[in-house]
Amino acid sequence: MISGFSAFTGLSIMLYQGINTPSLLGLLLWGACFIHSVLSLYLQRSLLIPELPLKENTPGGIRIMGVIELFFSSLIVVAGLALISLPDNIIKDLKAMLPSPEEQKAITRQSVQVLGGICLFMGITLLLNAILSFRYLRQWQEKQQHIDIAEEEPEAE
Repeated sequence: MISGFSAFTGLSIMLYQGINTPSLLGLLLWGACFIHSVLSLYLQRSLLIPELPLKENTPGGIRIMGVIELFFSSLIVVAGLALISLPDNIIKDLKAMLPSPEEQKAITRQSVQVLGGICLFMGITLLLNAILSFRYLRQWQEKQQHIDIAEEEPEAE
């Protein structure tokens, strides 16, 4: 849900400001996380209700989007750690880049650390989502192998 909201927000900003490469890349990465979450829901549904099969391209989609999500979540975690451990002289340089004193007051060590904590939380959440979906995909594949073996045994006799 977070990734869907972020993708929608990115699309809205992009439509308002015009298309540029960094925002397009961010939108694609958030979109990949959203698609991965939707595919993971289908996988979860198939595990809970075995009568509802997965489409044949869903496992491949989970793998591809999961790798993208792992990469993106790792970047977010690194960014969060960097923001949390940002030295005071860099925060002072960030303040100097802002034109008005009101904007400069908004940037404090605490506000940068809170932003880093939010990034860290989001990154870890996405990372765990990808890891869990890979684990459930492996579980689904093992169930499918057992079903295939069970279907082949009566025919052999």
